Amino acid sequence: MRTAAVVTVTNGKRPKELEQCVASISSQTYKAKHYILCDGDWDSYMAIRWLYSTLKVCFWDAPIGGKDLEGRRWLAAAPHLINEEVTFFCNDDDWYEADHVQTIMEKINEGNDWAYSFRKVFDKNGEFLLLDNCEALGEAYSAWNVENHHFVDWCMWGMKTECLKAISGVLSNKGYGIDRTFYATAKQIFPKFVGTNLHTFCFRLGGNKYSVKKEFFEMGNKEILKRFNGKLPWILI
Repeated sequence: MRTAAVVTVTNGKRPKELEQCVASISSQTYKAKHYILCDGDWDSYMAIRWLYSTLKVCFWDAPIGGKDLEGRRWLAAAPHLINEEVTFFCNDDDWYEADHVQTIMEKINEGNDWAYSFRKVFDKNGEFLLLDNCEALGEAYSAWNVENHHFVDWCMWGMKTECLKAISGVLSNKGYGIDRTFYATAKQIFPKFVGTNLHTFCFRLGGNKYSVKKEFFEMGNKEILKRFNGKLPWILI
């Protein structure tokens, strides 16, 4: 059975959200080692080490996020530092459904280099809003008919660590839209991938300045339902 690791980058400023993230990963039906990478705040690091003494918690005594990076250099470095065969990411304010790792690992064990889920959308307080059936859909249809719009963000997939090592440098680029750039790169270099068609990643709105609003998804979902006459082809049930 392949080993799996989940990497979370944090500055310790969202302890309640981090607690939910950690709990969700420890409850996975397919067990994964959880690494917490803490950026630039010794007090936060010590608090996290004390709270999560059974996890691997690492500290870098300098800010590696900064303007438009948001800790992505940690993510770019992570696959070069861990020993597990498959790598997942999860932001410190997001979380997984209990079968997220398992359903992705099943797709990888079928012969894919990586696989991704869909996502559920929650408000800043963790209250469920709706499913994302219009934006982060990978190879499924997008509502907007925009060239190269298809993507999944980096918390929605698991990838063989050896593959991720080859392309992780893309994550350390600055600016908006790196998830799209990374998805396009992964798709081109490692074309053996698939979606689970399951909404197992839980995405919290309001995490950064780029965060969209509930209305964005409501509008997009409505448009997609219209295009498919009320029945989405990627919904399994």
